[in-house]
Amino acid sequence: MLKNIISYIFIYIILVGCEPITYEEDEAECFINLTSDLYVENGYHILDYIEGGNQTFEYIHAEIGYGKDYELIGFTSNVEYCFEWNGTLNCSNLVNGSGYTDEYGIATTILGVYQEHIGDTIKVYGGYYDWYGTQYLDSLEVIVK
Repeated sequence: MLKNIISYIFIYIILVGCEPITYEEDEAECFINLTSDLYVENGYHILDYIEGGNQTFEYIHAEIGYGKDYELIGFTSNVEYCFEWNGTLNCSNLVNGSGYTDEYGIATTILGVYQEHIGDTIKVYGGYYDWYGTQYLDSLEVIVK
């Protein structure tokens, strides 16, 4: 399962660019930082499931260092939602697979959890490649209560 998750990360992360910014040190300021608007406790983001609903949603934000708009960021998680329909097992990731950054260098995806995920710790990954082939990855963990 973990091998499949890692494979998904590389499938979803598409080669994108990071333009160098000229500083005195002449270094590009490329990085990725995943955040959410959730309460953070001991490094874990806490998502309270809304009882009575079919699904509970939360935004996950990815900030890239140099603030260029329209850069494609890949997202995945280590947990899927699976259901059987017409005798076929269908599974989907809990986060949207990709998003584009805005003019401030921030991309947003949506994490959608179901009641069966209460008590789970979900790891969300985000990443991209710069023009030089350097990969930037980050992750955060969400506990569903």
